[in-house]
Amino acid sequence: MGKNTYSTTTCGHPGRTAGILSSNRYCEYCWLNSPVTRRQCQRCTGVDHLNINRLCKRCRATDAINALFPPTLTSGLTSGLTSEPARHLPRSSQQAALVDLHRHLLAADPQYVLRLIKSKAAWTILEAALASPGTLTHEDLDELGTPRAVSQVRSLLVEHAVLFERDEYAHRLRAWTVTQIAALPYSSDQLALRQFVRWRQQRRTRPGPLTNTTAANDKRELRLILGLITYLNASNQTLSTASQKIVDQWVVQAPRDAFRVRRFLRWSVRSGTSSPLVPPIYGGNSGFNLGGSIGQTNEAALERALNDDSMNPRTRLAIVLTTVYGIRVHRIAELRLEDLSIKGAVAGVHLGFVRLELPAATIPWITMLLAGVPTKRRFGGSIHNTIWVYPGYQHGEHQLPSSLAAHLRVYGISPITAHQAATATIITHVPPAVVARILGVSLDTAAGWHRSAGTHPTYR
Repeated sequence: MGKNTYSTTTCGHPGRTAGILSSNRYCEYCWLNSPVTRRQCQRCTGVDHLNINRLCKRCRATDAINALFPPTLTSGLTSGLTSEPARHLPRSSQQAALVDLHRHLLAADPQYVLRLIKSKAAWTILEAALASPGTLTHEDLDELGTPRAVSQVRSLLVEHAVLFERDEYAHRLRAWTVTQIAALPYSSDQLALRQFVRWRQQRRTRPGPLTNTTAANDKRELRLILGLITYLNASNQTLSTASQKIVDQWVVQAPRDAFRVRRFLRWSVRSGTSSPLVPPIYGGNSGFNLGGSIGQTNEAALERALNDDSMNPRTRLAIVLTTVYGIRVHRIAELRLEDLSIKGAVAGVHLGFVRLELPAATIPWITMLLAGVPTKRRFGGSIHNTIWVYPGYQHGEHQLPSSLAAHLRVYGISPITAHQAATATIITHVPPAVVARILGVSLDTAAGWHRSAGTHPTYR
């Protein structure tokens, strides 16, 4: 039997010949789907496309998975999903974790497992990690391959308690920060920045792992601070000797969001690290056009979200929050299940200290999400997420805002257009303090929007 040839097919379909059986040439679709191209597996008697050893995909995947684990673990589990747990094994947490991981892999789609084996990267790392699971650390795992391939394996091992959970965003940000601070030429600047980073961590308002958005904002802030300090050092000055004149000179040539260094400069003055310095002012909302129409595509997507019960409840909720309430995508992606609630037959979502009441149509969606919607995971299988409304594919992480925005665009949603139009409506009905909490902007920004719209809300 020849494969991947370019002779004319005899199945009647155009395209290359993917396989030959009894002188008949089949295209790729017919070769994968026609019953005549499948045979009975010599081990499990299942009907499938067999390999040279006459084994089906399930048996080949099972053999590869069993080869990852010690024989004492796989004995008694080789029949996959139908076998009983090996009760004679020690009851240690490590052993229980390996048993759970083994059964999880056996439950995965065998075709997906075989693709992982063929691609080699993640599978090779998993082999190396399970060679000595008792002594494996996160640092060991970091050395085994590329960050992308390692992240897949790490998520799998953490979810099944083979490795303890580590705050990945915080770890990567900490490693990057240490490297950048060490590159500064003056020890006084290094000490000041280390103290500021520690102070900022202590002021976290929400416990738990660092989110992607928070880590990105922290990194951007640190880049600007490092840029300011580098500018000072180029003029033979440090933070402790910096003058207002040179800070103002840096602001002129700095990026538009130079105002992000305000917190650092205010902290440095309060802590006595620098002389009194006036931080750069906030640049305003340049580039943000308040108001406008929601757009026909956004309206159509909203109409579908409210009426199409076949849509995923997560998608429907994201569309309503974006188009009706103007919530930015990064805040939607960071929503936790504890932020959703149904009180007195009214669905709501907590945004900071504000509970935003949602339309009655959202009650079934909120109910489904609170009950638990399974989440697909890499390396096959699915779990019931208990933290995030929009969980990511890796342990302990929510979906990336860019991924959620791309998903919304598939349904015709323009997050920017929807945010601008919805915000223009909200500020005419809600005081600036509430607008700031709902939309996640500063009070000054919300007040500026009110002035731009010419509204004067009544405070009660």
